[in-house]
Amino acid sequence: MAQKWKRCWLVLKGHTLYWYNHPNDERAAGLINVATYSLESTREQKKKYVFQLCHQTYKPFVFAAETLADLSMWVSHLVTAKTKYTLAHQAVPDKEEDCYSETEAEDPDDESPRHGSDSPRKRLQNTPEKAQPSPGSSTASSPQGSPRPGSPLDPGGEDLESLARCLQQGGLSLTGQRRAQTHEQCRKSFLRRNKNPHINRRVHAVRALQSTLKAKLAELQALEQLLGQAALTSDTFRRWKEQHQELYQELREGWAGQPGQGEAGGRHSPHRGAAEP
Repeated sequence: MAQKWKRCWLVLKGHTLYWYNHPNDERAAGLINVATYSLESTREQKKKYVFQLCHQTYKPFVFAAETLADLSMWVSHLVTAKTKYTLAHQAVPDKEEDCYSETEAEDPDDESPRHGSDSPRKRLQNTPEKAQPSPGSSTASSPQGSPRPGSPLDPGGEDLESLARCLQQGGLSLTGQRRAQTHEQCRKSFLRRNKNPHINRRVHAVRALQSTLKAKLAELQALEQLLGQAALTSDTFRRWKEQHQELYQELREGWAGQPGQGEAGGRHSPHRGAAEP
């Protein structure tokens, strides 16, 4: 039986995602620990800008945004939350606390995580009867509507271009999946991780030769620019010489060495001729 879409208002606090049935609700309808879920794309055909949070045990949570900007904002914050949790080197639990919903039994005296000082994890531990989604049920919610005031979901002026750049630097796609590294990224990663000094010296030599070749090609282009002119005037040559003083000085030094080589060859040539029979 097809699941119906339901409009919800979501708040991401740390690695815990809360959802509310109404923006003025004081108590969350449910929560999930996004650190134990994987962010994936979905082939949902009836909605645009859809992504899902998948778990090894529970059924996935499917979300749909109204615009591409909203989708990018949600994906960015979810990826950031998962990354920060992973970098903290904390053991990710795979227990009942990974998911909670008010559709199951709960203690009515428990205060909402919005007003209590207890963390969402502590609140779940104090709940007498924790809810666990059954294998036959699924939750389909939509992050439509603006986040609650004071929530960390405020993009703060972040545009789509900067978001795409951050995801690209992190090696992630728009849906949070790992992308194959480009040739440039692999090259930088190789140079950064290589510990062999012999290979490092060879790589440095190759890069130095490439820089030298690039400089020589630029000099040849400058000479071609000068020699390719059909009517070369003194003013044109003077301007070219001012623009390429180092190249002109190098050429003069080369020209100055040619007559000396010719004279030396002339001095030695009679001896070679006298030695011949």
